[in-house]
Amino acid sequence: MSIKQTVHLDTHREMASGSGIGSGIGKPMLLRSVFSFAVSALFLLLLDQGRAHHMFGLPWVQPDEETVVLWALIINVIQLSMVCFGLLFLGYNVITHDVRRHLYKAYSVLLAVSYLALVVKYFAGPTVEVISQVIGLVGFLGIPVSLYALYAMVGVYRNIEMRLQSAEELSVNYYKQLITDPLTGLPNRILFQDELNKRLAVMQRTGTPLGILFLDLDRFKFINDTLGHRIGDLLLRAVVKRLQAVLEPTETIYRLGGDEFIIVAEVGSKEQGIERAQALLLDMKEPFQIEGHELFITTSIGLSWYPDDGLDMETLFKNADMALYRAKDQGRNNFQMYDSGMNVHAVERLQMEKDLRKALEREEFLVYYQPQIDIKSNRMIGMEALVRWQHPERGMIAPGLFIPLAEETDLIVPLGEWVMRTACAQTKRWHDAGYPDIRVSINLSAHQFGQATLAAKVCEILEQTGIAPRYVDLEITESITMTNVERAISTMLELKNLGLHISIDDFGTGYSSLSYLKKFPIQTLKIDQSFVRDIPQDPDDAAIATAVIAMAHSLNLNVIAEGVETEEQLEFLRERNCDEFQGYLCSRPLPVQEFEKLLQQELQMRR
Repeated sequence: MSIKQTVHLDTHREMASGSGIGSGIGKPMLLRSVFSFAVSALFLLLLDQGRAHHMFGLPWVQPDEETVVLWALIINVIQLSMVCFGLLFLGYNVITHDVRRHLYKAYSVLLAVSYLALVVKYFAGPTVEVISQVIGLVGFLGIPVSLYALYAMVGVYRNIEMRLQSAEELSVNYYKQLITDPLTGLPNRILFQDELNKRLAVMQRTGTPLGILFLDLDRFKFINDTLGHRIGDLLLRAVVKRLQAVLEPTETIYRLGGDEFIIVAEVGSKEQGIERAQALLLDMKEPFQIEGHELFITTSIGLSWYPDDGLDMETLFKNADMALYRAKDQGRNNFQMYDSGMNVHAVERLQMEKDLRKALEREEFLVYYQPQIDIKSNRMIGMEALVRWQHPERGMIAPGLFIPLAEETDLIVPLGEWVMRTACAQTKRWHDAGYPDIRVSINLSAHQFGQATLAAKVCEILEQTGIAPRYVDLEITESITMTNVERAISTMLELKNLGLHISIDDFGTGYSSLSYLKKFPIQTLKIDQSFVRDIPQDPDDAAIATAVIAMAHSLNLNVIAEGVETEEQLEFLRERNCDEFQGYLCSRPLPVQEFEKLLQQELQMRR
């Protein structure tokens, strides 16, 4: 029904005079049958949710003078009568046959005021707790032609009642949609905010700590863009199902949107919260089987705690968000706890993002080159192109600071294309100048690798720069290839068919699935520097490096060791027949002019 006015109790008499009421409750279909009983008036009186005001409506017929008087009397009685109190708050029926004889008992004209109609599903907060509560009353005022007609009006009212209940059910459904994520069925951001505020109010009385775990799926956008939104949606549902299976009874999970989730956990200590974060990371290690696709996905987690990191919802959420960004900056697939220093970091990060968007057009990026050396002959046979950012105010910014930011803001695609074009053009110039025809290795980001137009873009750059494809080696991180193996193999085949070399970078840091490695159309494995740093002293790293070299050679793959800094490391790798190395033992990454000097020395050595 359309209720036209909301008024205080002491204004009812003024309303009863007919002034300013207009068409009252309108002309809903549910009331049309009422007039077949020659009803001269109908009124609807509801209590608002605070139960302090009446919400009042009048019919669309213009009442005569006597009816207006009756309205005034009825309203006065409604305010004063204990019987009407019973009607409103206890919910029972009153029927009278003679209104004119009992004007001051006019409450009795409230025909068929049934508790079934007055009791509705009332929302006690967004938890959708359904309770019974009287919200008002409906009255018919008229002169029925018979007792039968009088009670027949009860049937009319039942019809009204059912329609009111149907409308209420629609409200329930609408409210559920408002607080529920339609894709996963999880409570959404609206309910998270409301329930967290309520839980914090309880925690303030009990002193119980509360943990906020902010989860973001790593490289979900890559899967969504490469396989389509349908597979992405199915993956999200599978992730939710897995997370729900490991939730503790005191934990609640919410989907904020996209690939972001919040888990609110009642934990006894920070140590328990850390254990939960570690368990969640471990639970995400197993691949997901989605319509024939074996998909690997990890998550980054930011943690904040009540009361240490905030006393209200906004502060706790903001701090968990900052911790999440720190986890991403640290390479993803890890968790970070909030600390106060992150506030400064967040401000710096916002400024860096702003500067990063302008850096390409201002030509602030540079390409440095690090030589790759054949271990047996000690000759330079390649170089890796590495991007650097020369900030006009902050100086040289380390790649570990701006590369993750570029990936999150999608600036990594234009930046990656610029690096590829610049490195290919420079390598071609060196070849044309008579320097050794060495190859250039260029890193591909996950976003670049996931683009359907990657092969076409690479082909375009090759044609524009004139470099022969055999002198270009594209490096792809192991974790990128394992996100969607079938798609990765297809993309690598497209690139290989162009005549390019393909390398797996940072081998050993991802899933290291040997069953897939043999299917990849690659030529080279690069041992991650984390396994090189402590050899030969660390027996575990020594064993891993030895195994990788032997396995790669059994698959007819070339092996490059990254991060070689000492003669002991180089000798260890030489004894195990590693093919190439790069690292500070040979040279740090150099700008064009300095690297050209190395090329001159290499040229002289070959003569």
